[in-house]
Amino acid sequence: MGMKLNRNSIRWTVTLVIILLVAFALRVIQLDRRPLWWDEGNSVYFAHQGLSALVNETRTTNDTDPPVYRLALGGWGILAGSSPFAVRFFSALLGVVAVALTWVVGCWLTSRRTALLAAFLVALSPMQVYYSREAKGYVWATVWGLLSVYAWGQGLGYFSARSPSRSESLCWWAVYVLSTAAAVGTHYYLGLLVLWQGFWVTGGAGFSLIRGSPARRQALVRLGQWILATVLVALLLAPWAWAVFGTTVRGVRGLSRGNALLPWTYLSQVGGEFGAGPDGEGLTALIASCGLTVLAVVGVLTGSRRAFLLTWVAVPLAAAYLVQAIYPFFFPRFLLYLGPACYLLVSGGIGALRRRLSAATAVALVVVVIGLWVPGLARVYAGPVDEAEDPRPAIARIRSLAQPDDALVYVYVWQVGYVLSYYPQNELSFYRAYFTPQTAGPELELIFADHPRLWLFSYRIAAEDAHNLSASWLEAEAYKVESNWYGRHHLALYLAPHFQTPGVGLDEGIASFDGRIELRYPLISARLSPGGVMALPLHWRALAALDEDYLVFVHLGLPGAPPLVQSDGPPRNGLNPTSAWAVGQDVLDRRVLSLPDTLPPGRYPITAGLYRLSDGSRLPASGANVQENAVLLGYVRVEPR
Repeated sequence: MGMKLNRNSIRWTVTLVIILLVAFALRVIQLDRRPLWWDEGNSVYFAHQGLSALVNETRTTNDTDPPVYRLALGGWGILAGSSPFAVRFFSALLGVVAVALTWVVGCWLTSRRTALLAAFLVALSPMQVYYSREAKGYVWATVWGLLSVYAWGQGLGYFSARSPSRSESLCWWAVYVLSTAAAVGTHYYLGLLVLWQGFWVTGGAGFSLIRGSPARRQALVRLGQWILATVLVALLLAPWAWAVFGTTVRGVRGLSRGNALLPWTYLSQVGGEFGAGPDGEGLTALIASCGLTVLAVVGVLTGSRRAFLLTWVAVPLAAAYLVQAIYPFFFPRFLLYLGPACYLLVSGGIGALRRRLSAATAVALVVVVIGLWVPGLARVYAGPVDEAEDPRPAIARIRSLAQPDDALVYVYVWQVGYVLSYYPQNELSFYRAYFTPQTAGPELELIFADHPRLWLFSYRIAAEDAHNLSASWLEAEAYKVESNWYGRHHLALYLAPHFQTPGVGLDEGIASFDGRIELRYPLISARLSPGGVMALPLHWRALAALDEDYLVFVHLGLPGAPPLVQSDGPPRNGLNPTSAWAVGQDVLDRRVLSLPDTLPPGRYPITAGLYRLSDGSRLPASGANVQENAVLLGYVRVEPR
């Protein structure tokens, strides 16, 4: 008999280990295939903040997430770094822990067979797999939620026949308080799990009083102990809540711009994601959702712990609907922590059908469930990537050109999270562009006082857009090196208004174009390496009224050949066209020549002038050093690095 039990234990253990290995593989394969997205960028950004900075940044940005996961991710980053793979691997490991805890909780509430099947379903669930591959706190919250339920229900005996000893009870109380605080301190929707526990404890005490049960005194004592524990949880989280309550509510209200979901829409969204994973839709998702619901109902009707498991799911589910009716900012992933309980009910339903019908029926049901999940899992590993949202090309550009003293101006903190993850060894200084029309100029001038170069990292708005306050000033006052779109990300590099290239002299030459425009230009005798940048301040002045818009050209190259490097375009990045110049007005036009890395060594002339957009004809030029209606500004000697 002992040998048989031992063999059974080995069989259960080996099967569980195989399930855990499958869960691990599903969570780490191609883990960094998809680019980070906004929420993950937020996670990385906040993980790099200390506790004090985390409070300040949460308040400044009206962020809505509590700090526990972010602090944990910051600690993980010290050990593993902040690369996309590293920050997601943390979630992948937690996803495997959630599978193991599902087994533990399942063995406590049901049978080992049901617990093993539930662990298997959690391991394969597209929803569980998907969010175990994101740098977000949902799986972290699931783990602590499971531990909270186990410590409360089993360890403390709130739903078990055991009565822990005094020392054991103190230990489990500590586990319960800390795990519950960690869960709620990761996502506020975990407070609904505490609500369910209160529902269960209060209902049990009330039922004992109504029945006049001999155990009513003990039930009241347990109720008081649980209330004390929740007070301790609240006290642990109170400093954070006190510091950020106002800004968090403001942030939630700002995000709650849509209408509350109708009951059917709410249930279909939750059921669809639990049944088929994120982005699941169509007939397959509907069948999966309905099929799992039916199996869960069978589990409720036939299971020995059906009331406990049912309320574990139903109370938070109903409460979440009421919350989203007040604040319509809701996604089904907020309820990811209910997954293990749901799959325990499903497993119970499959087990009941196995007993009443046959083992082959149960196996067939499991196969069908897995088959319905295949499309959801396929989307995880082979689904399309929105290249327009991919920040990697933009950050690769920053990485290729960045210098130690560079500044980076941004609007969204997730942009900094992207940079910290994809370019972790950067030496950039980050500045948030929370400017007004009155403060943009002074703030950028202060930045340029400490940094000769500035990157402007924008999203869905170009540097040339007048609504981009930072760019409006930079376009008018700084040297623009480059400005490019990378999908929906826009990246521009500027040099400080006072930037001086060695060899671009203070002495000036003078030329005239068509007798109506005067140019004062620096005399150039510079030495640069391939990849270098030259800042050229050109001073224009209208000598007569101008009724046409001309384009400026600055060319570097050999005489009689197409330019090797050029800077063509309207003066001042199009902000001050020539037709708008007043007579006698001085216009400072900051031009930049960026030398390609492939430019051969040699001595190259630099010429400048004006031409008509309509036919490309150059305006007649006069003055010293004028050839072919172009002014020779000087020479650049390109030297090997």
